[in-house]
Amino acid sequence: MLTKTSFAEINKNNRRKVVLFGSGNVAKKTIRKIGRENVAFIVDNSSNLEGETYDGFDILHPKKVSSDYCVLICSTAISDISHQLTGYGLTPNADFIISPILNDLIAISELEDLESSFYFTSGTVPLEGEKYGGGLYKCNVKASDVLLERVYTGPCYGSIDHQGDVYFVDTDKGLFKYANGAVKHLCELPQGSRAHGISYNQSNEKFYITCSYLDAVLEINSEYQIERQFQLSSKLEKLGEPMHHCNDNLAIGNSLYVSMFSSTGNWKNDVFDGCIAEFDIESGERLRDICAGLYMPHNVKHFDGSLHVLDSLPGHLRFNNLSIQGTFPAFTRGLGYKNGLYYVGQSKNRNYSKVMGISNNISIDCGVVVFNPELKASRFLQFPHAIGEIHSIVGVC
Repeated sequence: MLTKTSFAEINKNNRRKVVLFGSGNVAKKTIRKIGRENVAFIVDNSSNLEGETYDGFDILHPKKVSSDYCVLICSTAISDISHQLTGYGLTPNADFIISPILNDLIAISELEDLESSFYFTSGTVPLEGEKYGGGLYKCNVKASDVLLERVYTGPCYGSIDHQGDVYFVDTDKGLFKYANGAVKHLCELPQGSRAHGISYNQSNEKFYITCSYLDAVLEINSEYQIERQFQLSSKLEKLGEPMHHCNDNLAIGNSLYVSMFSSTGNWKNDVFDGCIAEFDIESGERLRDICAGLYMPHNVKHFDGSLHVLDSLPGHLRFNNLSIQGTFPAFTRGLGYKNGLYYVGQSKNRNYSKVMGISNNISIDCGVVVFNPELKASRFLQFPHAIGEIHSIVGVC
C-alpha cells in the first residue's frame, strides 16, 4: 500500500532521476515542486501520446521505467498504476511513490484495495437450509471480492470481541461464543426478555446484556450467572410493558452507558427522545443522560479514547464530543473500527415513513459502509437483501 509523501522528503532523499507517470496538470505542478533538472521523462498509458512531449519532456511507454528511476504517480488512477508498476518488478514506496499533490487520493486507493475481515450479526428471521437470514456471519474483503459465510443461524443481535473470540446474543436462546470455528452455548437468558446488546467490563470482569422487554441491563458474572439488573425506570413495573426500547450498552470502569429510543419512556406515544443514559455501576443509580436528542440510537462504542454512537434513523455517526462526523442514507446499526476506518452497518429501513422529511435519499440496501472520516470518503460493501438487517460488527482485522 502506498503511503503519503512530501516534496521535502523527495528532494532530500531521492538520488535517482524522477519519471512522472501521467501527463497532465498534476505532472506540471509536480515538475515545479521538484525542479526540471530532476526529471528524466514522462510515461503515460495513452498510446496516442507516445512520442509526443509535455512541458518539454518526452512521453514514453510505461515499460521504459526501471529501478534506475524513482517513479512519481501523477494520475488519479493510483490503484491501477500501482498494480502495473508492481507487475514490472518495482517496489511500492521504494521504486515508485505518489506525487504529494495526490496524497488525499491515497484514501480512495486504500478503500479500493481494502483487505479486511470482520464478523457481523443479523436479527432477521432465521432461514434454516437457506444461505442467508438471521445469524452470525464472517465477511472477508479482498479488493472487489466480498465473501460471506454464515457460521451460526439464529436471530442474533449484540456481539463483542472478547479475548480474541466472538461472544454474541441469540435473542431466543441466550449467550454464545464462537471460537476456533465452533459455536458454544454459554447460558440462557430470561424468557421474553428480548436480549439485544452486549458489552464486557474489563474493570470488574463482567458481561452486560441489554434486554429491551425488561427495560433493563443484566449484569452477568464469569460463570454466566445473572447478578444484578439495572432498571431504566419504574414504568415497566407500573404499566406492565416496556417503555424505553433500550438496545445496546457499553460498560467501562464504573460507568454503564445504555442507548435507547426514549429517555422518558414515551416512544410508544411517538416521542422519540433518544439518548445515551449513564448508570453508576457500583450504586446502580441512573445518572443524567450524557447525550440527548437522538433518533433511534444504537451501538455505543469506545474507540481511541472517545465515545461513539450511531444515531440510526437519520443515519449519523457521532463521536468527537458526540458530534456528527458522518451521515449515511440508510438505517445505521452495527459499528466497527480499525486503523482509522469505520465499518458502519446499513439495514433495510423498517421506519421508512418516519424518515420522510429527514433524509433526501433513503437507501433500501443492506451492507457495510467502510468510511474514512478524515477525507469523508467511503466504500459500500453490498450484501444480499435476504440478510436484511445488521445489528453489530466486531473483530475487524
